[in-house]
Amino acid sequence: MAEEWAHPDVDVLLARGFGRLIGIAITLAHHPDPADPDPWIGLLMVDAPLHGQGHGRRLASLVEDRFRAADRTAVRLAVLANNPKALAFWTALGYEVIDHREDVQLKRPCAVLRKDLTTP
Repeated sequence: MAEEWAHPDVDVLLARGFGRLIGIAITLAHHPDPADPDPWIGLLMVDAPLHGQGHGRRLASLVEDRFRAADRTAVRLAVLANNPKALAFWTALGYEVIDHREDVQLKRPCAVLRKDLTTP
């Protein structure tokens, strides 16, 4: 995570509840590819014992609200091809698969998803 913290376009957001850390989101305001105009959610995790309680949905919503407040019109993320639960989570939140490609760092197959932030 030290690499993420050092990048000027990266925000590391910590979600607290019950007096402790319950989740984390890492966002990227600008993708390295200049042809990609959207910000990205690089990581969103909730403590495993708290899954299914709405914390992930709430954290994703807060991230989207931050991007809306910054006048961003959409957000993207990538889901590993071998993670059907994550794909189901994001599509249930209104994200749509727009591409399939390898992740930048480890070359693993991923689905790229995008959500329009201009419609409620």
